[in-house]
Amino acid sequence: MPDRLALFVSPNDEDHWALIHILRPQGWAVDTARTCAEAMRSLEVELAPVVITESRLADGTWKSLQNHLMRMEVPPKLIVTSRLADERLWAEVLNLGGFDVLAQPFNAGEALRCISSACRHWHEEWLKAQASAENPQAMTA
Repeated sequence: MPDRLALFVSPNDEDHWALIHILRPQGWAVDTARTCAEAMRSLEVELAPVVITESRLADGTWKSLQNHLMRMEVPPKLIVTSRLADERLWAEVLNLGGFDVLAQPFNAGEALRCISSACRHWHEEWLKAQASAENPQAMTA
């Protein structure tokens, strides 16, 4: 798994290219999917620390994707994106376990900051999970 890998879930080709053009020059690998089902198949092949998804997809919403992710041992950090990003969506995402909300069209600096932060948080959780798997008694001490 690359250190910086993001999966972007959106039916919109223009949004795919916009995010790819922001992330790839900064050393990120970007996988893309168009639906929740396609995103889950992609994550079975290669785990991405960060999943960025449109709030609404053809086969569900960000919540249905979040429900699938939460079943994973160390779930990817979920960032929800929308052209109608507002305080209500942001509060809902955070309250239901999402990492953050990104408004569209993407601002390069904000997107990089948010996605990089999510990746750092995921890696910290992954390292903790690995340490506790190697030393289960450390969890009870």
